[in-house]
Amino acid sequence: MEYAFSIMMFVFGGALLLYAGLLALTKDYKLIARHYAAKVTDGKRYALCFARTIAIVAIAPIISGVVGLFGIGWLNAVVAIVSFIACLVIGVKTFKV
Repeated sequence: MEYAFSIMMFVFGGALLLYAGLLALTKDYKLIARHYAAKVTDGKRYALCFARTIAIVAIAPIISGVVGLFGIGWLNAVVAIVSFIACLVIGVKTFKV
């Protein structure tokens, strides 16, 4: 139970990376939840941009999982919040359709 946080973060980050990889390989924008709400003309490019953004955001739980291996509780929370915000900002800035 000591490394449960790290294991969960690695699994969550890995699942996001797997989803981003599947989306990038198939280029099927219908794999995106609520794809019908986005009014896009080029679905394949939209899927690639979305996959890239998801892959960038997936870095945050992986970094948090690595820091979680050290066992410092408050540091885990700080790194999780800061890395998620930073990755989200970077991901949104790189989303160019």
